[in-house]
Amino acid sequence: NNPLTQRQLQRNRLITKARCYVVERTFGSQARWFNGKILRYRRLAKAHARHMLLAVAHNLKRLPKLFADRRMITQT
Repeated sequence: NNPLTQRQLQRNRLITKARCYVVERTFGSQARWFNGKILRYRRLAKAHARHMLLAVAHNLKRLPKLFADRRMITQT
């Protein structure tokens, strides 16, 4: 509950773009597609397994678009 120092503010500005674009987009997609906001397990191992499965499902869902994008790049 203290105000941020000048160094902390500068660090936040530097990492904001990467954090918002890459990380938040992935978690937002998992929340929309796979009900990723809710965690039903209390044990760390089960929670970790759930997050890993969400990551695999997210990558599989994105896979056709990634292949299509790669074909577009190689054809031009």
